[in-house]
Amino acid sequence: MKFYKDSRFIVGLYTLIGLIAGIQRYILGPDRYNNFVIFQHSIYHFFDHLNPYLDYSNEYSDVFLYNPSFIVLFMPFALIPTLVGLILWPTFTLVVYYFGVNTLPFSQQSKVFLFYLIIPEILTSVANLQTNPLIVAFTILSVTLLEKEAYQKAAIFPSLNFFIKGYGAVAGAFFLLKNPRIKTFAYLGLFFLLLGASPLLFYSWSEFVTLYEQWFVSLKEDYSINTGLSAMGVIKSLLCEDASIPMIQMVGIVSFLVTFTLLLYRKNYDLVKFHFLAYVLLWMVIFNQAAESPTYIIASTGGFIWYLTSHKTWLDKALFMLFFLMTVLATSDFCPNYIRNTFVNPYSLKALPCMLIWLRIQWDLLRTTTQSLDVIYGE
Repeated sequence: MKFYKDSRFIVGLYTLIGLIAGIQRYILGPDRYNNFVIFQHSIYHFFDHLNPYLDYSNEYSDVFLYNPSFIVLFMPFALIPTLVGLILWPTFTLVVYYFGVNTLPFSQQSKVFLFYLIIPEILTSVANLQTNPLIVAFTILSVTLLEKEAYQKAAIFPSLNFFIKGYGAVAGAFFLLKNPRIKTFAYLGLFFLLLGASPLLFYSWSEFVTLYEQWFVSLKEDYSINTGLSAMGVIKSLLCEDASIPMIQMVGIVSFLVTFTLLLYRKNYDLVKFHFLAYVLLWMVIFNQAAESPTYIIASTGGFIWYLTSHKTWLDKALFMLFFLMTVLATSDFCPNYIRNTFVNPYSLKALPCMLIWLRIQWDLLRTTTQSLDVIYGE
């Protein structure tokens, strides 16, 4: 096997990317690792029993919006010297991403294809020091561990997803589709309660309730007319400026529920499981009005999983080329600034190929509720 196909080389490369990203951000100064500062200072506010969801513009730009339990989860990276935390955090997210994706039962050639072509999205994600690689990894692990019947291990990941980013809890849907067991749901509930109650290690019950009330208020105030790099942005910029954001999101929710219900009723999840995984990863992002370019490591991983498990018809190949050029490359440094700033960003074009792939999967899932998709897992 050529060295660049070796798993040890790839995980080493991902580790190196994380290390370099952390060091680079530190050298460039706090403005370039603002997200890390937000996470870090939310813990300082937490221990000072201050509201972590207020505007602390004298400390950092933007506001903290994550679940209170995320504060506890992030402590190992915040309560160490900043430089060390900055190096370990992106490295940790990329290594977890690698190992999560590597559990997919695809050929090594297929996984190498994904690991290298996703690098532009990897670079965008780690440059912003966000949690998105973890959401991908934990969603995939929910699926692959269920396939291995490691129900207890699998049960922790939907809860971790929820307490990092709420919409990540959709990973729990796979537990209903894959041999649902009372014991498995007991584990899901247990992990959810344990993670949800983790702030009680430091807070009284009344303080804990107040903290959650503060979080709910911050989420309500953050909900705005922002469309992000989403289906809403594409539709409003290209088709109808007056289109209703809640209505578009409702279409996405109803589509998901109909698809999920049909898979549950027809009991054919095993025939389309990796198409449905791709569908979920894309759905999380394209109907999220707060989606940004760093969020697209989630949707792009879904796009690659779809292609690797598709029939690779001329339409599939055309969609994949459009996706790779417009989603993966167009908002990265591989794309000229003029094209990115004049066309891609103003019209949310990064989201367009993901929408088209999602619609393609939606059609396939609805069309194959009574027959095998004859999924190809790679060569």
